[in-house]
Amino acid sequence: ESSAEQQYQEKDKLTDEQDRCPRMASSETPVEQLNGEIPYALAIDIDDVTPPPPSAFSGSYLDSLGDRDNVAESSSAMTSSSDGGYHFDVSENVDFGRGGGDGDDTELPPQAQQPAAAAMEVQNEAVPKGVQKEDPQPAAMEVQKEEQSSAEQQHQEKKDQQLSDEDRYLRMVSSETQVKLLNGENPYALTDIDVELLVGRLLDNLEDDAQKRNGKTKGKSRLRSKNVPKSEGRPTVVVLGTGWAAHAFVKLASTYDLRIVVVSPVNHFVFTPMLASAAVGTIEYRSMTEPIRVTNPYIDNFVEGRAVGVDVPGKKVEVQLTSLSTVTGAFKGIAANAPCRLDPESRSSVEDSSPATRTITLNYDYLLCAVGTSARSSIVQGARDHCFNLKTSQDSKRLRTAIGEALEFASRPDLQESYYADDEYMQELAKEERRRRVRFVIVGGGPTGVELAGEMSDFFVQICSKPDGAYQHLAEDISVTLVHGGSDLLPAMDMDLREKALSSLQQQGIQVRLNTRLKEVGQDFVTLTEKGKDGEETIPVGLTVWAAGNAPVPFVQELLSHLPSSAAGSAGRINVDRWLRCPTPTPETFGSVLILGDTACLEAEREYGPAAPLPQTAQVAGQQGSFAARMFNRGYDLTRTPPLLPEWEDTEEFSLLRAWLNARGLEEAPPFAFLSLGLLAYIGDGKALNQVELGEVPVFNYSGRIAFALWRSVYLAKQAATRNQALIAFDWLRTEAFGRDITRL
Repeated sequence: ESSAEQQYQEKDKLTDEQDRCPRMASSETPVEQLNGEIPYALAIDIDDVTPPPPSAFSGSYLDSLGDRDNVAESSSAMTSSSDGGYHFDVSENVDFGRGGGDGDDTELPPQAQQPAAAAMEVQNEAVPKGVQKEDPQPAAMEVQKEEQSSAEQQHQEKKDQQLSDEDRYLRMVSSETQVKLLNGENPYALTDIDVELLVGRLLDNLEDDAQKRNGKTKGKSRLRSKNVPKSEGRPTVVVLGTGWAAHAFVKLASTYDLRIVVVSPVNHFVFTPMLASAAVGTIEYRSMTEPIRVTNPYIDNFVEGRAVGVDVPGKKVEVQLTSLSTVTGAFKGIAANAPCRLDPESRSSVEDSSPATRTITLNYDYLLCAVGTSARSSIVQGARDHCFNLKTSQDSKRLRTAIGEALEFASRPDLQESYYADDEYMQELAKEERRRRVRFVIVGGGPTGVELAGEMSDFFVQICSKPDGAYQHLAEDISVTLVHGGSDLLPAMDMDLREKALSSLQQQGIQVRLNTRLKEVGQDFVTLTEKGKDGEETIPVGLTVWAAGNAPVPFVQELLSHLPSSAAGSAGRINVDRWLRCPTPTPETFGSVLILGDTACLEAEREYGPAAPLPQTAQVAGQQGSFAARMFNRGYDLTRTPPLLPEWEDTEEFSLLRAWLNARGLEEAPPFAFLSLGLLAYIGDGKALNQVELGEVPVFNYSGRIAFALWRSVYLAKQAATRNQALIAFDWLRTEAFGRDITRL
């Protein structure tokens, strides 16, 4: 925990350093430095230019530019003089200030000497006899104070303008589209589409459709042309987690060729983009979940527990079984820290409670770590104890219960003004307490926070509508505040979509606080600080939801302690190569541990901009899970780099899969390549944002009600099974016809 906290502090320090990056593009000078040019090369007559010697361009400044050739070319903007110096052709309106060093003995230019001489003449005029000359010091001090106040005001205005410029230039490089526009390129150029990747992904999908039933038809493997029972000597693959990466792997992997054991604290996969909808009753929890045993009924086993230890050289993983007796009491009360199966249990309580909750050891040939992340709420004082999260189906259910109880608290008779007929003071207290009970704060302006704000707005509009709203008496009291530390909501989207998200939420009555950080969370308050301003603001609240930032789960730190130091990636993630393999202590164990999903840190090359780790999104995790399943299904040797197909033996039977791979030229495993399809976000009031992409090429952006129809269509098509599609479609129809259910069970 101490090591993890230290990593968080180092990351926060790095974040502070990164805040300076917008300044690199906030004016012409840093932009020219960024492009490898001399920022002070002014327009002059260059006919008599003599290039300076190379020694004139040495030192840290040249190193910061990073391109000596550009500097040598830019040096032609200076002219050499007979005295060995360099002269610039400067416009006469340039103000160099007073200068003069400590003694301030620099002679003023003639234009400045004239008003100064006139002032001295006025001051030295003869004073009438008998009149005492007034001391100018008090008046001078007053003028000095006024000038100082004016200077401070100008400094503050300049600082605010600088922050505004930084935000503006930061937006110019915030996405692939903006970078292309900045470079004068067409962001919609079809020539940028990676056709080879698209064709390969299409052929992979055809192969996946044929491979999905391997091991599900009485031991017959179609692509290997075998019709024999499963071998007991199959390699054992232990999969940790049931999230997007693990679900994609289990759904596609061939149980005919692999012995698959899944370990997770929960026995189901959840469609996480719809957790916000489930938190207000738009859809039901079970409509967006699929039991992992149903995903692939032919896996060898599922173990409900969590990995707590690992022996990489010995290929063993230690699993702490879930105490199933705690499940029935998991949702007592509305406290954010109520018992949860995803929270680690103490070793002593587990070992002493029951033999059924002991720790067991599983042997593996391959370990797939897809444990995901947890909420990074520990970085803010009190957030871990008093904030609700929104990462699992249990979080969604707990939040829905808390919202319902907050509405009931605010509806109690002792919180109504009519209860205190003759006491104005108590009436005011009751009004303030009632409003606090239904004041909701969402921390984080990413997709989760924005979609939750939109869903809550829809929910409150429904229940407070007249004449039949169940809580119409609270219509003037309910408020939702969205707090975001950045200057724009949804920073991964293009600028036009960010602006539409902000305006839409504000039109719905949601208070959006940008450039605002959460400093402390209490049971009934939050403390906020705004960038560029001093002081703090404390707001009484009834419920706070954390939707900002992720942190690694404890097992990731445990696994890193058994791996080489080179395995430690950014933000507590684990570095992997292009085939998702992490470094191991010995060459014999290399290729036996694969890291998938949010836990993996894979640097991806980009056509526009430097390489950066892939984002922690469902798209990336799902594609990595399918990629790993293909490598196992094809039989690549993961101990080699790149992984290769085994040597062909004359005695081996004909394999349609082998012929297919040879025809495609896949004797070597291709590296993982992420294909982005875009971003979607619901913003409330029946409106959504669509940013459709094909790799790095934007296809189109759209917002509004038509975009909402596309948002629903995509989410419906991406469900885990046909059963989920039918249930969610029915939930949407039920909500439109009868409204959201406010029953608290």
